[in-house]
Amino acid sequence: MVQILAQATDVVVKNPELFGRSFLAAVSLGMAAIGLGWLGSSYMLALGRNPEAGKAASQIIIIAAMIEVTALLAFLLSAFLLS
Repeated sequence: MVQILAQATDVVVKNPELFGRSFLAAVSLGMAAIGLGWLGSSYMLALGRNPEAGKAASQIIIIAAMIEVTALLAFLLSAFLLS
């Protein structure tokens, strides 16, 4: 384990832009996961309070797709444009 961390540290020291790209990808994908979890949690709470809220499922799917597209664009930016 220590050897793996030493190798990773050596790569980051030699290529600092690699750390920036990795950090951007990690933050963007992490925030997308948190956003999707928050969206799902809020939707389930709304369904628990009002079962008629099930009619808004198509809007929830569209919002989730927008969150995923934003995460995908940030990932592509970090992977391709900053290389």
